[in-house]
Amino acid sequence: MEQFLATVKETVNPATHPVGVNLVRDAAQVEGLKIKVRGKRLAICQQIAYSRMYSWSTWTEAETGHCVLGASCAGMIPPPERVLDGSVNAGIYQETKEAAAAMQRLMPRVEPGVAGVLTYPLARPFEGLPPDMVVVYVNSAQAMRFVQAFLYQEGGEFVMKSSGDAGVCSRTVAQVKLTNEPTVEIPCMGDRRFAMTQDHELIVGIPFEWLGRTAKGLAATHKAGIRYPVPFQIPAECELPPDYITSGDDAGPA
Repeated sequence: MEQFLATVKETVNPATHPVGVNLVRDAAQVEGLKIKVRGKRLAICQQIAYSRMYSWSTWTEAETGHCVLGASCAGMIPPPERVLDGSVNAGIYQETKEAAAAMQRLMPRVEPGVAGVLTYPLARPFEGLPPDMVVVYVNSAQAMRFVQAFLYQEGGEFVMKSSGDAGVCSRTVAQVKLTNEPTVEIPCMGDRRFAMTQDHELIVGIPFEWLGRTAKGLAATHKAGIRYPVPFQIPAECELPPDYITSGDDAGPA
């Protein structure tokens, strides 16, 4: 993880900390851990906000997972009928209940039985508890660099899916856990309203097993000249109004 963090810092330098996320099925694993925020009713996007912005660790379980979509995506609760039948989205995100149910059928969800969700800044992990996935908030140019890193070894294409809702919990937590493949996602309304996500941000989710591969791809493409920030080509003798252009007389007598 140290190499991954160092490489991300050198090549991408996101504005907030990469976050480790664990979907813990045995609550005994977190007993005795010094977790900064626990016992508060929080959505998963808010947990990640605490970790990426303040470097705080957080823990929620079925009783304290505040958002029904996030809690069911992460496997802390079975998805309630109002979620599965589309009632929760009908007339808001979709025109009809049938359309909302169709969206919910395709939303990634981890099998119920997760005791709780643990988040923490990746630079301060808990000993003996490697993350299931790493979540990084980036701008679009930084997201491009991660996609280039993901494709460095095998090429192909990177496919991004989105529902426009439940962004970080469904795609960068649940989907990454289910597929063991990285993802890029658009933050949802709740992430923006309640977890301080900014208009320019995208979310990158990376399985733990991909950290070394991702670091290698970032470092190799960086060395090849694909840099962030992307350097502009600044032309010599740019087109200024005539009176703005220096002349030989401006330099004074020789």
